[in-house]
Amino acid sequence: MENNIIDPKTLKVQSELPRIEFENQNQLEKTVDAMVERFTGLVVTKDTYKPSKEVRAEINKVIKIIDRQRIDKVNEVKKPIDDFNDRTKALTAKLSAVSDNLGKQLNDYNDKRRAGKHEIQFAKFKQIIDEYGLQLDQVPYNPKWDNLSFAFPTFVKEAKEVCEKALQAQKQLKEIRQAVIARGDELSIGVQPFLEQVGKKDLADILRDMSNYKKELINVVTEKEERKQELDKNNHVLANGKVVNSNGEIVDEKVTVRLIIKDLTQYQLNQLKSYLKDNGLHGTFRLLNNEVTNVQ
Repeated sequence: MENNIIDPKTLKVQSELPRIEFENQNQLEKTVDAMVERFTGLVVTKDTYKPSKEVRAEINKVIKIIDRQRIDKVNEVKKPIDDFNDRTKALTAKLSAVSDNLGKQLNDYNDKRRAGKHEIQFAKFKQIIDEYGLQLDQVPYNPKWDNLSFAFPTFVKEAKEVCEKALQAQKQLKEIRQAVIARGDELSIGVQPFLEQVGKKDLADILRDMSNYKKELINVVTEKEERKQELDKNNHVLANGKVVNSNGEIVDEKVTVRLIIKDLTQYQLNQLKSYLKDNGLHGTFRLLNNEVTNVQ
């Protein structure tokens, strides 16, 4: 492809910058200095009011004459500069239109190249994940790998490093879950709520929560047992199910209820049994598969 490029060495601007000044510049400066020296110390009083006013008017007249000459001459000198600016901008505008069009085409072409590279690398990425026994949702694909300047060997190296970190993280989570389950067995409490905290909280915090939960359960059971003993001491149940106090007043009544609860998990079922047992409630659970479980 032939390159009709302009050589910067040949691109020289011809200019003849004018020297701008008044024909009698030196005399004008002396005259202004003399006026300044003469009138700087002028003090306005009753006697000098009128001449001071005339002096100021004369000074302002001189200012306007000088400024008018300055403005006219500057505008005259600026015209070729403005013309040069306009002609130069017209040239660069033509070139910019071509450059912008090429830039858009290059971007579109690079997008296609990146898409093609992504397709190839993502297939390799899935292969690497499979080799490590992982799933796509367990390992993030880094968008920077699709950059055209990013080397393929480096991509493979980093993808493997990400997979190794994911495996290590899984191993740590498994160990944490095992520790939580072991602690739950030791405390004889359900572990599902605490397993849900794995990955969100530190193991030490989870174990502390489990210990606190066990203490709370013990306190609740103790309080319930004390209340039950107090009720048994002061009340007794009649044959008709009425509960009366020591004065023979009816304070409660025993009833039998039937609950149908659907879609319970085994953990929820065990929690319900534990709750009923802790509250001195006895009954029979009949599951949908006709299995009967008693609340002991």
